[in-house]
Amino acid sequence: MVKKPEKPRDRGSEEHRRRKTVFKGIAVVPGIAIGPVRLKFRQTQVWSDRTIGKADVARETDRLGEAVRLSKEQLLEARAKVSEEIGELEATIFDAHILILEDQGFLRKIRTLVERDLKPVEVVVAEIVEGYYRMLSMVKDEHLRERSADIRDVGRRLLENLAKLHKPDDEVAEEEAQEGNELDIIFARELFPSDLVTIERRHCQAVICELGSDRGHAAVMLRAMNVPSVMGLQDLAENIEDGDFVIVDGSSGTVLINPKKDVVDAYQKTKKEFEHYNKLLKDEVELPAVTTDGHAISLLANVSKHSDIDLAKLYNVDGIGLYRSEFHLMIGNTYPDEEEQYWIYREAVQKMPDKPVTFRTMDIGSDKKLPYVKLNDDDTHVLGRRSIRLMTELEDYQLIQLRAIIRASVHGKVRLMFPFITSLEDIRTAKRLVRTARRELEVRDPKKSYPEIPIGMMVEVPAAALSLDKYVREVSFFSVGTNDLTQYVCAADRNHPDVAPWYKAHNPGMLQLLKIIVDTSKAYNGDLTVCGEMAGDPFYTMFLLGIGVTKLSMAAPQVPLVKKIIRSVNLSGAQNLARRALQLTSTGQIRETFATTVEQILGRDLGGWTRTGPE
Repeated sequence: MVKKPEKPRDRGSEEHRRRKTVFKGIAVVPGIAIGPVRLKFRQTQVWSDRTIGKADVARETDRLGEAVRLSKEQLLEARAKVSEEIGELEATIFDAHILILEDQGFLRKIRTLVERDLKPVEVVVAEIVEGYYRMLSMVKDEHLRERSADIRDVGRRLLENLAKLHKPDDEVAEEEAQEGNELDIIFARELFPSDLVTIERRHCQAVICELGSDRGHAAVMLRAMNVPSVMGLQDLAENIEDGDFVIVDGSSGTVLINPKKDVVDAYQKTKKEFEHYNKLLKDEVELPAVTTDGHAISLLANVSKHSDIDLAKLYNVDGIGLYRSEFHLMIGNTYPDEEEQYWIYREAVQKMPDKPVTFRTMDIGSDKKLPYVKLNDDDTHVLGRRSIRLMTELEDYQLIQLRAIIRASVHGKVRLMFPFITSLEDIRTAKRLVRTARRELEVRDPKKSYPEIPIGMMVEVPAAALSLDKYVREVSFFSVGTNDLTQYVCAADRNHPDVAPWYKAHNPGMLQLLKIIVDTSKAYNGDLTVCGEMAGDPFYTMFLLGIGVTKLSMAAPQVPLVKKIIRSVNLSGAQNLARRALQLTSTGQIRETFATTVEQILGRDLGGWTRTGPE
């Protein structure tokens, strides 16, 4: 039995607060950060019930003057530092803060209330600043709302300096000497521009905040500093503790607290790929993927999350050939509702303006499980009930996802792809669910219209591959999933070490089947993409070009070497190689032929690439 979607937990319940580990906020600066969190920039405590005598008024006025002097001195120093290290435009942020401190009306109001109400100056400053902040944060003008943070920043600086005037010099010096660790992820309930002066790039790897937006001064500075950042993380302060292990995905605005190992591993891989980009073939990125005799090849990216899309854009890909939607469904303790999924897919589409984004519906089973769905492991192995075979049992989940994708389609070039198709009945059932999801949206809002979405299928089961001509009237495009197709052709579970030696994409039977798939698609003017490990491995690039493949979808960091192969060969040479390979009788012969050809094209220095084809 499969559990139906759970009802959302009561956000106010203690149990939900305790269990919440996934937070969605506002993506401010893209990038991945993984490490311990450090809680910083807590507000100075002010006891509002304190009072003073009339004789203390002059002393409080003097304290205000000294705090203003210290604050202006610090702001001028901060301005110079930011101007030198980040930029003059960002430095002008502090000019507004200095103007507030020089505003005689503001200072006069503080002195008047100290004298009238007989309260310490910090109590009056806190009350006035908070009043201004509330007033500005409620106005309709977005620019004025953003400036309310400047008022609060100046107020907090004044309060901190007033507090320092009470402390011994050695205690202040000790606090100022404390430095952060470069592995730290900084959490602040609210971050102000002045805080960022103390956050140098080498002292933290990311910033996360409960309050804030992507338009404020702090956001502007964080983007200039290129520090991965997420803001607007509601209720995070209640769920995070100093030292928690955190993942920050600045591309999607997601923060994960103490995530599972497989989630950490996935993000570690993406983080390394981001870093690797800066070292690999930068000059090749903008060049077109065209053979020496003028045949253009489309290079697309396989992605699982928004940070992968940001990475893909760095490599100048032609679109997203495979968006693995199940990753977002696997990281939480409950199934994301339609609205949450809609924003995930919408942001993905908007990140690739005027370029196609192909969403593969949730590919669940085998090694990909939803923690909140109970499935029998014996039923969901590689030859069991998985992926499309679970669609009717997971229909409620599937319809939620389809409605979200259809809604996102109004924002760009969306394509929808179903995995693990084995029969015509599979794809017809899938299309029926798409029609149902569309009708549900139309009933909900009859005035809203949605574009027709091209529907495609993964070719990864030999039964479908060998009868591809039967599907051409049912779908708009095909995508060859070479990983699964290889393991089914070779009868070798690629994740099982005992049979892994038989898993070879350059098996003669596998190469013959790929030729059949491409020829069938071309005979019907079909739109076909090859994805999976073969697409991104330069070991196979010449062969795939030679049998007529014109679209390849791969992990973004694989693009430069594949592109270099494409730009170094002519199509007739690739066709000759493919013909020779299809006549060879053993994997060893094929492997040697492919490896020799790649080394001749790239030279002996293959960089970070190692041959994927096993011995």
